[in-house]
Amino acid sequence: MSDTYSAVDRSSDARGAADWQDRIDGWPAIAAYKRRTYELLGPHQPRLDVGCGTGHDLRALGAGAVGVDLSVVMCERARARNMSICVGDALQLPFASRSCAAVRADRVLQHVADSQGSLAELVRVTKPGGRVVLSDPDQGSLLIELPGVSAALVQRVTQLRREIGYRNGVNARRLPNACAELGLVDITIDAFPLVLTDPDDAFGLAGWVEYWRAEGPFDDRAQAEWAAAVQRARTRTGFVFAVLYLVVSGQKPSD
Repeated sequence: MSDTYSAVDRSSDARGAADWQDRIDGWPAIAAYKRRTYELLGPHQPRLDVGCGTGHDLRALGAGAVGVDLSVVMCERARARNMSICVGDALQLPFASRSCAAVRADRVLQHVADSQGSLAELVRVTKPGGRVVLSDPDQGSLLIELPGVSAALVQRVTQLRREIGYRNGVNARRLPNACAELGLVDITIDAFPLVLTDPDDAFGLAGWVEYWRAEGPFDDRAQAEWAAAVQRARTRTGFVFAVLYLVVSGQKPSD
């Protein structure tokens, strides 16, 4: 959630956040949309990965790729993998204008305080003719089926995930227009579904009602209902968590 990934180093478990990122990057659905981002970047170097996390994507981007991340913990993990890395803020990238042949930001803009300002920075450091590639899940597409929980409770939890769990929960759908407003052309959009059937894979879903108890507002009954349903879902079929990831790219016009 944004209160973790917008400030990993200040979270209650920064290394756990890095471990989780390493884990989900191996899921087939996540790997599929990531491959598309690599393809869209094209063959040119240098490539910049903004919000590079633990460095898996830098390895896929090849020699000459550089990563930047706000988290020291994430950068340390990436550096241990022998990746070229630096600590930096997406709103003030430590790179010269027009210095990168292609720029990528995966699961980053959903967390930042100023999504459009960060996107403007990605465009600034991209060379004319270069490509900007963005990917995020759209929490407005989130579907949860948790047998044994009332529809009203599921609806409220889904709303909180969309509106409070992320700073910019539905920002992904706005990226094509945001790119156009910054002058990018040849804008592309690809969609990739993620479907989970194990509640313990679902981004901490088991604890959401407790976590958002005040915002719900949720009482003891709602919390018990949710917890019991999650426990049943661990041994039975019927649980569904589905969300759509969007990959959006645009080209910076040549001079």
